[in-house]
Amino acid sequence: MRILFIAHRVPYPPNKGDKLRAFWELRELSRQHTVDLFCFYDDPEDKKHVKELSQYCNSYYLEELSFFRSRVQSFSALLRGQPFTIAFFRSPRMSRQIDSALRSGLYDRIVVFSSSMAKYAEAAGNIPRILDLVDVDSDKWLQYAKNSSWPWSWLWRREANLLGMYESSLVRDFSTTVVCTAAEAKLLRAKAPTGRIEVLQNFLDAHAYNPARGTIPDSIQAWQPYLVFSGSMDYRPNIDAVKFFCKDVFPLIRREVPEARLVIAGRNPHRSVLALQADSAVLVTGSVSDMRPYLWGAAAAIAPMRIARGVQNKILEALASGIPVVSSSTAAAALPQALSNLLTVADTPQAIAAATIRLLRNRSDTTSQELRTTLKTYIDHLDLRSQLHRIVADPTESAEKKQEIQQIR
Repeated sequence: MRILFIAHRVPYPPNKGDKLRAFWELRELSRQHTVDLFCFYDDPEDKKHVKELSQYCNSYYLEELSFFRSRVQSFSALLRGQPFTIAFFRSPRMSRQIDSALRSGLYDRIVVFSSSMAKYAEAAGNIPRILDLVDVDSDKWLQYAKNSSWPWSWLWRREANLLGMYESSLVRDFSTTVVCTAAEAKLLRAKAPTGRIEVLQNFLDAHAYNPARGTIPDSIQAWQPYLVFSGSMDYRPNIDAVKFFCKDVFPLIRREVPEARLVIAGRNPHRSVLALQADSAVLVTGSVSDMRPYLWGAAAAIAPMRIARGVQNKILEALASGIPVVSSSTAAAALPQALSNLLTVADTPQAIAAATIRLLRNRSDTTSQELRTTLKTYIDHLDLRSQLHRIVADPTESAEKKQEIQQIR
């Protein structure tokens, strides 16, 4: 088949959550189909890797997301009573490029990654359209509202309501809407009573995270024993999590384990995250070429998320690396029981501190090999490749006929 793949950010390099998922879908679809990619980029570094896309795409169109225009459009949407997250990605030039591609009549399927790009598939006619929401973004904004003071709480709640109505309309209009967990599907179904919703969990190459495949540089070993938090550090839920941990939890840990350190590893750290390095026991790495050595060298990974949507890839990557994870119940809730059972779940500063102190003292109930084996077995059993191809091959056939795909009615 010929597939038109539309994404809000260039999937390569796959160095953050949404790009990891989009790249996996692009790569897997390209194995059996001809794929043309249309997407934005907002990081000049990403454009340096554009030639890599030729391995997976028959053709590709990349457009720089204008910093000024996207923000003006969002403000204009605010005045017009529209979701500003959708207006952020509006581009007449992108519309013309995609409309021209659609007029060619070449496409058998359209795959749209993110609700922000759904409007570009409106001229598809009778071509089956698959939308990957990943998670329910409107609920993320609702969580922001609950954790903010006025006027931000009002603004985020407004966005949650408007975006929720838009998500509901998309579920009705698209052939199939995909999310990453059963919990997200249940939440989306409450907003959208009609329309097909499928669950496609996040893929992770567990073998690539095997500690036996690499070494830990001396510069990282010098920080041991340390806890690690990984992720894009300009993302509000991540910023909130590390600030909470450093303020309310880490002092309790250092009181019992004075030599303990914290490594915050991830791209684009916000200035408030960089400020955490005022504590000499905290290292903020910024962008790293390879996250795995930071995971392999850690005593434990932490995911003290108070705001979360969908599966936290940081948890899957830590388990695949064979290191124990202390997670909030908010982050753990997105995982199936087979994986959430591997976590130490704690929410209060005292409980989080007690759990991490225990791990810093090498008192884990589960061995590294057990963590890795359980995760790999679970992912292999899902056969996510087959699920993706089946959803795209027949987006209108009932998922009840396919045991590998879970449909939430």
